[in-house]
Amino acid sequence: MTVESSVPDPVVVLPTDRRYAEFVRGDNYRFTGEPDRVVLVRTAEQVADALRAALAEGKRVAVRSGGHCGEAFVSDPAVEVVIDMSLMSGVSYDPQRCAFAVEAGANVGQVYKELYRNWGVTVPAGVCTAVGMGGHVTGGGYGPLSRLHGLVADHLYAVEVVHVDAAGRVRTVVATREEDDPHRELWWAHTGGGGGNFGIVTRFWLRSPGDLGPDPEQLLPQAPSSLLTAMVAWSWESCDQAAFARIMRNFMAWHVANSAPDSRFARLFASLWVRHRSGGDLTMYVQVAEATDGSNGSDDPESGADALLDEFLAAVDEGTGVSPFVFRHRLPWLTGVRYMGQGDSGPVLGARNKAKAAYLRGVHSDEQLAALYRWFHKEDYFGRESLMMLNGYGGAINAVAPDDTASAQRDCVIKAAYSAAWHDPAEDEGHIAWVRGLYRELFAATGGAPVSGDVADGSYINYPDVDLTDPAENTSGVPWHELYYKDNYPALQRVKAAYDPRDVFHHAMSVRLPAAGADRPQTPEKNVSFASDHIPDRYDFESMYRGDQDAPPVQPWDIGRPQPALVEAHKAGLITGAVLDVGCGLGDNAAFLASQGHRVTAVDVSQIAVDEASARAAAKGVQVEFAVTDATRLTGFDGRFDTVVDSACYHSLAEDDRVRYLEALHRAARPGARLHIFSFAEELPAPFPGPHRHSARSLREVVGGVWDVVSVAEATYASSLGAADVVEMTRAEYPDREVDADSLPGLELDEFGNATMPVWHVVAVRRD
Repeated sequence: MTVESSVPDPVVVLPTDRRYAEFVRGDNYRFTGEPDRVVLVRTAEQVADALRAALAEGKRVAVRSGGHCGEAFVSDPAVEVVIDMSLMSGVSYDPQRCAFAVEAGANVGQVYKELYRNWGVTVPAGVCTAVGMGGHVTGGGYGPLSRLHGLVADHLYAVEVVHVDAAGRVRTVVATREEDDPHRELWWAHTGGGGGNFGIVTRFWLRSPGDLGPDPEQLLPQAPSSLLTAMVAWSWESCDQAAFARIMRNFMAWHVANSAPDSRFARLFASLWVRHRSGGDLTMYVQVAEATDGSNGSDDPESGADALLDEFLAAVDEGTGVSPFVFRHRLPWLTGVRYMGQGDSGPVLGARNKAKAAYLRGVHSDEQLAALYRWFHKEDYFGRESLMMLNGYGGAINAVAPDDTASAQRDCVIKAAYSAAWHDPAEDEGHIAWVRGLYRELFAATGGAPVSGDVADGSYINYPDVDLTDPAENTSGVPWHELYYKDNYPALQRVKAAYDPRDVFHHAMSVRLPAAGADRPQTPEKNVSFASDHIPDRYDFESMYRGDQDAPPVQPWDIGRPQPALVEAHKAGLITGAVLDVGCGLGDNAAFLASQGHRVTAVDVSQIAVDEASARAAAKGVQVEFAVTDATRLTGFDGRFDTVVDSACYHSLAEDDRVRYLEALHRAARPGARLHIFSFAEELPAPFPGPHRHSARSLREVVGGVWDVVSVAEATYASSLGAADVVEMTRAEYPDREVDADSLPGLELDEFGNATMPVWHVVAVRRD
């Protein structure tokens, strides 16, 4: 006799289901997904089953808890299966782990209610009560009690993750913060490493650090007895530029002076909202947590909630010359949370939005404050819901070392958010332009990004902004991942390689796998060194395509699909407008870009290659303009292209051709155009000989002599060579060497069993 499971089966929503429209969008209505199905799961086992089924069908997977991501990570039309966690929303006490088990689909409001009503405890989570814990915790998580108790991630004891190993098997592991846990690095990655990177989180266990015993009421911070709240409002009519600058400067300077971990103001949280003049005024929300023992600090009048609030309001008001409206209210804690909180307005109102963020550790300069005033008074713009929020930070958050968790920003005092919300799709361009313009000018001194320095310290991954991956928007030269993760990024990459080596879980801003072979220990006495005298000055590609005697047995670049690094650049929004694919070879990159809606011109020196590329494009049903030409001249292409793509062309050029080549590309490009070069890397271990390899420094110098180099980053180039092909080619080049697969430096195989090659990805902008 079999006993049927008491857990219902997953709910599968197909495009024909009347519920489908509800599940293909999150909080941001700018983005709508087109998945083949949405699977609403109830257990970790169901998550694993849904993941196995998707992998067996070769479908791309994404996971959603609350759906509050500001970018199209889950709502990307390329995602084919969405695993929805919203039915996994339980909150309970686990006596085995002496911790509170919170399922990933629970939202912040549910967690507040369950923890408080059952045990009188809480976590320092956010004011957006509809946000799912799955994304909130993994990005670090903060809120009004964080100055007093730290980040949510600081109270994370363990995490349950369904992931995919190197063999493609679905595994479920529990990782804890215990020093001897073999999966501890996976726990660490979920304390601020962002969602959608390593696997699917099904459950968190929350318990504050330290030896706290078994009493549930002592395992997390006790909730305050009450909240003293204040709403402070200044009208734009009463605030000229000087008054605005003084309010801003006072607010920021107060946080610089009062955000140490031992500050007596740690229990005071303030959020200053500056709305565009067309939609509102300046409003500040303040709360002071009352003592949990009910004393309200009465033994020390200066530490009482009223005294703290009075002192803070006086500091913000000093020298402004304006009198704000002030409304005070004292409420029981859970009631106060709902009073201060924000609901799930996006889906309810069909709102579209664009957000940006910055960590701040200092006071804005006069130039920055003047820029803010101009943008919030921009007369040719109407933005009812366009605003900047400056949220109090620091305190207990800054008592934790930057590498103790994956949340690296640990000496900041304010977390800033800049956003616009609207409803009409026809208004997208105007509102996005306003947010971008404000942000670009605010951080103009550091290339349009909050680069770490005296005032700023990067950005917050839970307010993701794909613009920071775009060299046209982020001209700082600091890569997006450094802005978000700082020095913790290499460690996050190692966790990615250990728990998601097949990159099953990815999106436009996901943690990237390390470059092939970057962490591989080398044994110099066995490794083959590839001398430059084996590399010809110039290559005869026509002969190679004909298959003449000296040609390789297979063409290493003929992989029958676009280069993965190029696909990632396209997904990140780095390829726009009319595209020139130079040295196009057999045309797979060009056909891919054309299939994505780009106007593509593809050129190569070989007539044989161009003929084959044309046939492949026709077979795929895409339109590409092909031409046979010398890439160092590009006659007849002046001023035509917004993006130029060089996938392994530059490193095949002779030294005296390179500058002439870069100048030809410059002539072919329009003002503001972007150049992508994928070139074999001199510094990185490579599994097979040739062609010319270039150092990051030489690329910056040579390319930078003609174009403005934005970044030089590691990437991976796919080949058509299996391990046996690599060995055969190496033996042909070095007949006097003993060569086998184990002796080749950095030999890494992709999912097709073919060798990959580390390359430098150079991004540059046309110098006008």
